[in-house]
Amino acid sequence: MASVTFDRFDGGLLLARPSSVAPANSLRKLINMDVQPGGWLRSRAKWRRTVGGFELGPQWKGLESNAGYLWTFACWDVASTGKISDIVDLDTGDRIVYAFISTGTGGNFVEASRTRLMGVTRWNNGLLAALTPDEGSTYHRALFSVNTATHTVTGTPVTDVNMPNTGVMTTAGGRVFAASDDGQTVRFCKVGDPTDWTTPGNAGFLPVSQHFGSGQGVYGLGQYQGKLAVFTDQSIQLWVIDPDPTAMALERVVDGVGTRHHTSIVSLYGDLLFLSETGVRSLTTLANALFPTDVDVGLPIKPFTKSPEQLVRFINGSLAPAVTGIAAGPFSQYWVSAPGRWAEG
Repeated sequence: MASVTFDRFDGGLLLARPSSVAPANSLRKLINMDVQPGGWLRSRAKWRRTVGGFELGPQWKGLESNAGYLWTFACWDVASTGKISDIVDLDTGDRIVYAFISTGTGGNFVEASRTRLMGVTRWNNGLLAALTPDEGSTYHRALFSVNTATHTVTGTPVTDVNMPNTGVMTTAGGRVFAASDDGQTVRFCKVGDPTDWTTPGNAGFLPVSQHFGSGQGVYGLGQYQGKLAVFTDQSIQLWVIDPDPTAMALERVVDGVGTRHHTSIVSLYGDLLFLSETGVRSLTTLANALFPTDVDVGLPIKPFTKSPEQLVRFINGSLAPAVTGIAAGPFSQYWVSAPGRWAEG
């Protein structure tokens, strides 16, 4: 019996075009496999439960990594939660530490599931975080550090009123940059001190609204080749950053693409990947030009990566993150997830 054998798959997985016009050696369907450079196939990486079956209570929000730990966060009006750290994987000894902000002593921690983590950014061996316990009526910011001998997290409250509450933050050039509450500027802290957002001549803001249209605002921040990338939903600004605030300047604007999803912005091998309104995109450098451009790396899976506005919720002028991006470095992959069925948002 005659047979046909396919042994070349260097066209990769491509769902954006019908088979009648798709490039040669491309695939329409691939189950639990990835196409690797060179056209060979590899079993797709899979999630597994940690040994010991560790579960995190609903009062704890977010999962970040730094200083050799996993971190999670909570904020409520109790003096203490009684939790310091736990081993989450008996095989590896990986440990999670609990970063908690106390706002009083009259509450019940069981009710802290209402807490929302606005955002975090790394700072040395700790994290700077912004949380709200009451859907945006009040905000609490703290700089957390960990004692690696006792696995105990200590939080220093940030009381400077000039620090934004949005949680849209990134650390670059010895500073933390954060989108302002109205989305019209990007504020930055004093060099070396993320608790000081006021010192004249050191802390300050970037006037990003001068370079985007009416009705737009800052939705995301990232780092791209040593520069600060400022995202609206329709454009990306690249800013030169410097210890001297007067030396900071806009380098260029990439129009026609942006993101509403700060937590989808991920740095992977010097590139920035993010979820735009038209799918997964990348900010990269053209081989034949000296300026950045937007490249649709998500074209192969475009039908699966619609980005309806329902994926974010507006609360008190800020965004509740509903999309999460992860750099899966060992696999050279970018993973992005959203709640519910993707096509319906």
